[in-house]
Amino acid sequence: EAFGTYLDEEVAQHLIREDFEPHGHEIEVSLVFCDVKDFTTAAAESGASEVVARLNELFECIVPIVARHRGRIDQFIGDAVLAVFGAPERMDDHADRAVQCAVELARTINSRNPGGFEVGVGVNSGTVVAGSIGGAGRLSFSVIGDPVNLCSRVEAFTRETGDSVLITGETRALLWQTIEVESRGVRKIRGYDRAIDL
Repeated sequence: EAFGTYLDEEVAQHLIREDFEPHGHEIEVSLVFCDVKDFTTAAAESGASEVVARLNELFECIVPIVARHRGRIDQFIGDAVLAVFGAPERMDDHADRAVQCAVELARTINSRNPGGFEVGVGVNSGTVVAGSIGGAGRLSFSVIGDPVNLCSRVEAFTRETGDSVLITGETRALLWQTIEVESRGVRKIRGYDRAIDL
């Protein structure tokens, strides 16, 4: 239980299994990147301890929603959260779970405003490397790769489109369930040679 407090419980179970392989492996996943809108402004108006307390209030709301959809919090990155669906436990419906999670996150947070915050949410799918990353006795089970970077860029685009949730064409193509979406067109995203369907 203590291990699972500092690590995701699923990751803890994965690490203590006899068949655990510490080296990385490629796996198809869906990623959800949830980020606070106008955080710099909010942080400038508050003291450090108040900012931390407000962020923790926000994360108290986010974590159970991600868990309910069987996702895993990969990282807390300042005022943002990266969640993974499909690693270490493989799941065929990772895209559906990620999109449903993203919608619930946006609806819940932007109506209740925990910590006084609103968020934008980006969803992307693709093949990543999952494994124990680190060194000198400090390791973290995480996912790395281009789909992770793109997911955060997609979330940033919510500021331009005015949407609470944006998903990529890669995620839409993997959906099993009928989820109504509206095209935002093919967009050029900084750092990518190809345009991205949102």
